[in-house]
Amino acid sequence: MFRKKRPEPVISRSEALDMVPVRNDAVEETPLDNGLVRLAYPLAIKPWFGRLAEKVGMWDKRPMTKQVELDEMGTFVWTRIDGQRSVRRIAAEFTAAYGVQPREAELSVTTFIKNIGQRGIIGLR
Repeated sequence: MFRKKRPEPVISRSEALDMVPVRNDAVEETPLDNGLVRLAYPLAIKPWFGRLAEKVGMWDKRPMTKQVELDEMGTFVWTRIDGQRSVRRIAAEFTAAYGVQPREAELSVTTFIKNIGQRGIIGLR
């Protein structure tokens, strides 16, 4: 009747910092006049919702997109996601640029990366 939720794999802090974020090719980046960035990314539609929305005429099966405008620090991190730099290296560059403690930079960068990863904007390898 009830399915148990699978536990998510647990990785160490060090392993997480060594991962390399990679941009999703489907994400469109638009530079803004103020030096910030707007990202447009495709929404993942759950099949049951897609069928329902289509049935009531609310969806024509075209890919749905959502936009997010990054602040200064988000733009800083986004521009460093190049498929080469690790999370640790991005956090070190964040520390140097903003003069924050390394642990604070790691927390800020990993939180941002987790957030955009959950939206499907990036992946990690």
